Amino acid sequence: MTVENLITQIGKDPVCSADSIYGYLRRLLAAPAPNSGARLPGAVGEVIGAIAGELGLSLSADPRIRATGNLAIAIGAASESADLLITAHMDRPSFRVLHLAEATLYPLCAIRVPQPQYRCPAIAVRYRAGRVETVAEGALQFGEVNAEQRIRFEVESGSLAWDDTVMMAAEPRLSNGRVIGAGLDNATGVSLGLLAARALSAFSDELAARGQKVIFAFTDQEEGPPDGLFGQGASRLAHALPPPRLGFINIDAHNVDESTGHAPGIGASHAFVSGYGRGSVVPLDYQALATDLAEEVNGARPGTVKLNFGYVSRSDDMLLSLHTRCLGLIGVVLANAHTTEETVALGDLAAAVRWISAYSLRILESKRN
Repeated sequence: MTVENLITQIGKDPVCSADSIYGYLRRLLAAPAPNSGARLPGAVGEVIGAIAGELGLSLSADPRIRATGNLAIAIGAASESADLLITAHMDRPSFRVLHLAEATLYPLCAIRVPQPQYRCPAIAVRYRAGRVETVAEGALQFGEVNAEQRIRFEVESGSLAWDDTVMMAAEPRLSNGRVIGAGLDNATGVSLGLLAARALSAFSDELAARGQKVIFAFTDQEEGPPDGLFGQGASRLAHALPPPRLGFINIDAHNVDESTGHAPGIGASHAFVSGYGRGSVVPLDYQALATDLAEEVNGARPGTVKLNFGYVSRSDDMLLSLHTRCLGLIGVVLANAHTTEETVALGDLAAAVRWISAYSLRILESKRN
């Protein structure tokens, strides 16, 4: 089992082609992913389970994980604890009802709309009869009233109720190699986690023989307002599971940073510090491991990964870093976050599957003792 063998295998696997990845993305984006309900039937968790099955994987039945409201895939040894935890959040920016008569909302997410007056398509979802269902369609209208932000849901069909969650909605489209839509933060991370799990599962017997185990976790309630608590689902996961022996890798969308050349089209983005030191800091030996591997992999396949020493948003990593060490912050660069014009390069996703799988394997190989 070598990194080169793994990358070659990924290149030959049709499910890791750009066309296949786009198909998985479209399926994930078609399902709502409301904060605190992403795992439920009718929501994105159902699609994650279906895709996992098609990839020859299965969601963990571990009651410790399910009780946290998260989903996971386990690969390798049937041990109580894991060597490596790899996480990606399922939920997307969500809003709840503030005043029903006025159809005003408050956010369960950071607001990043590009201008004070911003309007975009949206849906309202509700859990009823055992499923998450779309109960209204319309538009989100952002504006300012007396210097305060105001968010309204303008209903065009259906009706809004107190217990509804409102989310941005936009049919994804592919234009000049760019995927544009709403919810790519973090449908990209989920798709990368699923495909990296598929790649490493080919070596499951070897991992088991060495007593090694990897858990891929898909977490809920990562999104949070700037003055609130990010990563509540990840926090519950940390309380439910023994700390992984080596640490965790977080997969999430990364911000555009033109000053350092981080924009869609660079391959995978691999960062070492989140929030300019307000979140996770990767240990220096793992930073060196990633740097050496990046030189090796980019030498054989240019454009696979770009090291990111700039700003990366705080995410699930903050609370997981209290549980175990952060070994890497990996994703693809996303423009226009938390809008219906989120944009990623499709080729970056294919590169990131190779990089996440290779980096995970190199960690397991080099830190086996």
